[in-house]
Order: sequence, then structure tokens, then C-alpha cells
Amino acid sequence: MAITSGTPVKGGYYFNSRRWTFARVEKDGETLPGARNERWTRVPVPIVIAAAPVLGGMFVVAFPIIGLVAVGVAIGRKLGGGVKETATDLAANLAPGPLPGEAHLTGKAGDKAEKAGGAAPAAPELEKLASEIEEKRRK
Repeated sequence: MAITSGTPVKGGYYFNSRRWTFARVEKDGETLPGARNERWTRVPVPIVIAAAPVLGGMFVVAFPIIGLVAVGVAIGRKLGGGVKETATDLAANLAPGPLPGEAHLTGKAGDKAEKAGGAAPAAPELEKLASEIEEKRRK
């Protein structure tokens, strides 16, 4: 029989199957903990006493397995990250570097306006800004 949270109940042990938790009610008339929509089932004391070693044994068996899985995941992430770092380092080492005699980031070799023989057309906003700067310099 399911009992909702907040209901006054007899003393004993109650199990919430949704959250997998036990609640111990010490005195008759105390209310069950939790939100109003949670449901609890009264569990007889002999079953609680029998279940305690079983649940403890499951924890003893599961804890090392959980630990091994966590270590395996950490090692896998470390190895996966190492592959990524190694690939980045390799790409950086294989990329061609600057050669002697080349001018980088000067804008001279690839300037289309110079190749065409004329000045590149400027945007009207830039021309206006340039004229304002010239005016302020003259003052």
C-alpha cells in the first residue's frame, strides 16, 4: 500500500521506490519526508534487517568496479587528449615557415591596386574620417 509524503504514519521503515531511499519514522504520528507527490511503502523490520547485508554486499562488489571504470575513463581521456596534442604539434612542425627574402604581412606583393596601376577606391566613411583627421592635424 502506497503512502504519500507528509502523511502521519506509524513508526517504522518506509521505502521510496522512485528515489530508492529509506526513511525511518521513530514515533507514531510523524510525517513522511519529501514532496507531496512522492509515494512510500512500509517495509517490515525483518525485511530491512535481511536487506541490509545484501545491499552492503552489493556496494562492496560494485565499488571496485566503479573505481576501475572511472580509472579507465580517465586513462582513455588522457590518451585521447594526447593524440590531439600530438597531432597539433605535428601540424605546427610540418607547416612551412617564412623563407629568407620573403616579405610577410607587408601588403606589398599581393596589393591588387598597385598591380592594376591605380589607387584602390576607399569607402566614403573612410574618406570622411581621413578628411576629419587632416583637419585636426592642421589646427
